[in-house]
Formats: sequence, C-alpha cells, structure tokens
Amino acid sequence: MTDFENKVYSALIVDDDEINLEILSDYLEAAGLAVMTVVDGESAITVLDSQDYQFDVMFLDWMLPGISGLEVLKHVRTGNTKNVDLPIIMQTAKASDINRKNGLEAGANYYLSKPFDESAFLLALQVSLPTISFA
Repeated sequence: MTDFENKVYSALIVDDDEINLEILSDYLEAAGLAVMTVVDGESAITVLDSQDYQFDVMFLDWMLPGISGLEVLKHVRTGNTKNVDLPIIMQTAKASDINRKNGLEAGANYYLSKPFDESAFLLALQVSLPTISFA
C-alpha cells in the first residue's frame, strides 16, 4: 500500500500556482491527509473520473489554464463523476460577491478568497470533514 492509501482522508488540490500547491499540501499533510495535486482543469477531470482514486475533499482554484475551476466544479456536480457529493472548497483570487455567488451556486461547499490564512483554511477543512480532529 502507498502512503496515499494508508491515510484516513485524502484530498485533491487543483491549482496552477506551485507555491499555492506547496502551502496547501503542507497544511493538509500536517492535518494527516493524503494529498494529490494537479495543475489544470483537464487533469482534474481526468483524475476525478478515474476509478483509481477516491477523494474526501477537493480544494479547487477558479482560474486555471484551459478548463476553469468553475467548469470542473460544474462537471462534478452534474453527476458526470463518481464524486458528485465530494466536498469542494473553492480557493481563488476571484473575491467579488458575484464570483462568490456564482461559485456557491455552481456547487462549491465553501469559498475561500485568496489570500487566506491557515486558520480559515483549516476551518473550511473541518466543516467539510466534520470527523477530522487537529492535534
């Protein structure tokens, strides 16, 4: 078994910024989650549609090369994947009220505007995975 398979929870992070991927991965790994990262919407859809992985939560950036995070979100929520009920936390620089409204209406469970601090990130994680505890 791999480390990914041994973890209690697993997360998919979709972001095209390497620094964001590193920071979010560090937060999640410190909380005990297995983490997979992808850098574009097309890769996210491929991984989500794959039978090889099952995720407990996804952190999704809106502004991605190619297919946007919003389109990935809509793909998941329309039932085109086995992950239709996956908790999805949008984490994006699109911070206007209309963007927040559009993201939530498309099916995001939580909407974090960048930049955000670790406590807001961990709160969104805890709301999405209520049985998780932080030491």
